[in-house]
Amino acid sequence: MYKMAVDKLNLESIVNYLGGGILCCKNNSVLTIVYASSSFYKMIGYEDGEITALFDYNQNLVLGNSPPIDWRRLAVSLKKSNFIELELKLIKKDGHHIWTNCHMRLMTEEDGTEYFCGIMSDITLKRRLRKEQREQLKAIKRTERELAASEERYRIIMEQAADPICDYNFKTQELYCSPPFKEKFGIDVGVDGLLEQLYHSDLVYSDDKSHFMSDLYGIIDGTSAKNPEYRFKNMDGNYRWYRVRCTVIRDKKGEPLRMIAFITDIDKQKKENMSLKEKAEHDLLTGLYNRMTTIALIDKAISQSSGSSHALLVIDIDNFKNVNDSHGHLAGDEVIVDISTKIKNQFREGDIIGRIGGDEFVVFLKDIPLLGVKKKCEILQGLFHSVHPKDDQYYKVSGSVGVAVYPRDGKSYRELFLKADTAMYAAKGEGKDAYCMYSEELKNVGHDIEKYDHRI
Repeated sequence: MYKMAVDKLNLESIVNYLGGGILCCKNNSVLTIVYASSSFYKMIGYEDGEITALFDYNQNLVLGNSPPIDWRRLAVSLKKSNFIELELKLIKKDGHHIWTNCHMRLMTEEDGTEYFCGIMSDITLKRRLRKEQREQLKAIKRTERELAASEERYRIIMEQAADPICDYNFKTQELYCSPPFKEKFGIDVGVDGLLEQLYHSDLVYSDDKSHFMSDLYGIIDGTSAKNPEYRFKNMDGNYRWYRVRCTVIRDKKGEPLRMIAFITDIDKQKKENMSLKEKAEHDLLTGLYNRMTTIALIDKAISQSSGSSHALLVIDIDNFKNVNDSHGHLAGDEVIVDISTKIKNQFREGDIIGRIGGDEFVVFLKDIPLLGVKKKCEILQGLFHSVHPKDDQYYKVSGSVGVAVYPRDGKSYRELFLKADTAMYAAKGEGKDAYCMYSEELKNVGHDIEKYDHRI
């Protein structure tokens, strides 16, 4: 029954249905085709029987292997192994080519005639994929070699750089600190919870820590540091100023891959600039803010005010010219310095105290009720009574104070100063050694604005 079923099937149909192709050709100089399935002809674009040999140069050359296959030697090998698997390059009718995998045997008739018989399957796509994979593998290996060389160059540069450098890998959480970093700061920050460790360590000066962390998170998110200058603790336990420049390397999606920080010591330059700024902003004799700085700071404080009550005090030493005339200008300077120190000690750190003239001072009291202002004025009166030239303990010094309240009396330094100055002259008019709060009744006291513009 089985034999009958097989006999009913057409062998050609089975071969064509399974795909691939069957080829049988003589072992002669042109490899004459004895039998080839329709699927074989179809693979190379010919009609059945259109070609009669694989090496017939009078027709189209079919075999295109380079270097060419030595078919005589192949026949010898097949006699020994009985089976060989090889890849054949077949030239199609349109000039293109395909690659086939051929399972080949050698058949020999009684008269000694030899035939190569093979079953072929098209492996062009597989071969192309293999080639692409090999090329990709080569590219990957080349990239890895280049990356390794680049990393080695990068490591050498990092180690040779004079300034401290840190390199943090977000993916692996690896942190590299250059030798100068370890030498200068004496620590090697751990990788676990890097930002948290930095916050809780004393590497960053406490007053700088908040904006340091804010800048760091901002850099990671894609913004730049607002003021990348911070104080870091050195090996000797002292804090010095450093400028930190950070570069974040990101992937195609914008996610951070690495962050590299370059740290430069700017302590000397920073302190020189701070000293110059201090001198530019402060009165050289007393150390209080000078007139220009005082005005700028008070106007800034007013612009940032949110409905709070503030007060501006204008303070003038009574009859100060007499001190200079009777005791000399050096004694006068000593009195100015003594009064400045005592005034500064009576007010809060956030209050603004400035010297705006030879014997004139202003104080801007932030967020203070009216009762508190009056108490401060009373303290100032007693303060003046404790001051005298060093060579004359019995010389009496007094001062007059005028007060204007924000926002009732004005909403700028200029407005407040004019009102407070008017009140101060009213105090002098009442006999000096007193304080006076501005009121509408004083606006006709007589105040030449142009005359006093130089103090505003």
